Amino acid sequence: KDYYFVSKNKFRKLINKREFLEHAKVFDNYYGSSKKLVIEKLKKGKNIIFDIDWQGTRQIRNKKLNYKLKTFFILPPSKNELLKRLIKREKKRMKEFNKDLSKWKEYDHVVINDDLSLCYKKIMQLIKRKEEQSFDRNFIYKHIKKLQS
Repeated sequence: KDYYFVSKNKFRKLINKREFLEHAKVFDNYYGSSKKLVIEKLKKGKNIIFDIDWQGTRQIRNKKLNYKLKTFFILPPSKNELLKRLIKREKKRMKEFNKDLSKWKEYDHVVINDDLSLCYKKIMQLIKRKEEQSFDRNFIYKHIKKLQS
């Protein structure tokens, strides 16, 4: 919802000033989350949902904030479906596919997005639960192997 666009030069300056809770350079573009804006919302009791890659997730987790963090790794149902979804996007993403897939074990929850509405409902259910992890590791591992073949 909340996106702010700045030049690459300005972004690098913000990194140097430690203005980001997390940031990453992905496919020649910079992405980041404003530390100030996020912390202000958290202090007001708001929940924050990030749509970030494994690099940003790792950075936030390593900060050991005094807030509850639930992480979700969302998988495509198949490699063919991912290709269909990305056909209009940069093809560089597919080159990083296996590397990105390997990060699923670092997440609290893993969800397969074969139906957007069902995926959303599953994530909302998991957000409301108290459990730390909720996925069948063997099932996900087999799914990852299928995606990599």
